[in-house]
Amino acid sequence: MSKYLPLSIPTSSILEFLEQHHVDPVILTYSVLLVSAVVVIYCGSHATLHRPDTALPADPKDPIFDPADLSPPPSREKLMEEDAYLMPVIGGVMLVGIYFLIKKLSAKYIELFFNMYFAIFGVFAVAKTFGSALKVIAKRTGASLTRWRITVVENPPWDGLEEAKQMGNGEDKSIDSIDSVTATDATDEKSTEREDLMKQLVKKPTLRQMLTPSFILRQYQISSQLSKLPPVPEEVGKWYVSSADILGLPIGLAVVVGNWYTQNWLLGNILGTSFAFSSIQILTIDSFRTGYIMLSGLFIYDIFFVFGTDIMVTVATSLTVPIKLTAPRPATASSPRGSNAMLGLGDIIVPAIFLSLCLRFDLWNFHRKNPNLAYASARKFPKPFFNVAMLLYAAALVTTIVIMHAFKTAQPALLYLCPGIGGAVIATALLRNEWSILWCYKEETKEDKQERLKEEERKQNAEAANNKTDSSSEAKSSENQLVDGVGQS
Repeated sequence: MSKYLPLSIPTSSILEFLEQHHVDPVILTYSVLLVSAVVVIYCGSHATLHRPDTALPADPKDPIFDPADLSPPPSREKLMEEDAYLMPVIGGVMLVGIYFLIKKLSAKYIELFFNMYFAIFGVFAVAKTFGSALKVIAKRTGASLTRWRITVVENPPWDGLEEAKQMGNGEDKSIDSIDSVTATDATDEKSTEREDLMKQLVKKPTLRQMLTPSFILRQYQISSQLSKLPPVPEEVGKWYVSSADILGLPIGLAVVVGNWYTQNWLLGNILGTSFAFSSIQILTIDSFRTGYIMLSGLFIYDIFFVFGTDIMVTVATSLTVPIKLTAPRPATASSPRGSNAMLGLGDIIVPAIFLSLCLRFDLWNFHRKNPNLAYASARKFPKPFFNVAMLLYAAALVTTIVIMHAFKTAQPALLYLCPGIGGAVIATALLRNEWSILWCYKEETKEDKQERLKEEERKQNAEAANNKTDSSSEAKSSENQLVDGVGQS
């Protein structure tokens, strides 16, 4: 093994220390992979937390309140049951496609394509990871971060306010006839206050004003005071940006450029963990039923493509791209130059999606048992399901590493990870007598909730119409019976 690992990190002293204490140096290699995976899953899962429907809104008077507690949950790609069934199929098709491209063309062309792809998105992935770390540090230390809310709509609200102002100034005095623009105020004082508020928003702001926190904050405060704003037909997009996210951009650019020119394992791992961290926040599952379908399908998928074919091993070893975590392995008699131990990002992301659901369930369950408690993201709460599943994940990964090292052959990590974390959650739920609660737990987005309420309203209207029809039929039947009785008399 060379005296120096990439990035000129001296290893001779570390190896000498391990040898003196009769510790196999390969333990250091696998410890890097194990710790990296556990830290990414732990941090990524906590980054998916948001206020559950069982919690009261965040209380600004709470001593551990953070302004981020008021932010709505970010939009995420939610995996449903049908998506869980298709995951192993889609993964298999993509894996086989890459395998045949490597065989027919050349690995270097495929590698160039993926490196360009990961270079573009890697900047933002590293920036997001670095920004999230800064936010946590700021929250713990009490430091303040500047935040921006960028909203893009088809018709800006100040256009409607301009129309409302003109109508109020004499062009059309019957403002009450347009309910979507304004409403009749109970007193002249409220009318004057509303007019003053609208005047502040009527003037179309400049781009510089729109990008300043003071304008956005003032606009938000004014909007919250108005009883009704002009309707916005379509919201194209909404983004929340903080100074931490902006500071992360140069870090991300430096990591991507450094990895492009050096192909260093440390920089590659930073990129890989950043992609895993971002994926955990983007991909979520809506229920434990979906989670178990996903784990079962990918359990079979991983076994087949590792033991049944050489496809997965070939793709992983042929491409030097950040789709895996690597760590240098000490030189041996069979490999005098040393080699790298690998852990695929799928072995981190797939379990993490399930573990993050366990953590959100713990939070939901905590507020279910404490319904009068306001939400605060900085508050500690019991995490029985997440902690047990996290412990079993680490144990299953250690088992994978031990078997792989003992038999000197690649192992499908999901063979051990899926039953480990899935069984841990089932056992915990049964021991806590909460299996029915866990199995019925289902996460809803704002759109899902609105659709459910609309469906319930449609059912109620249909039932009311049916009851009305039945009542009319009964009344008519009674009337006919009365007429028949009179005729017989």
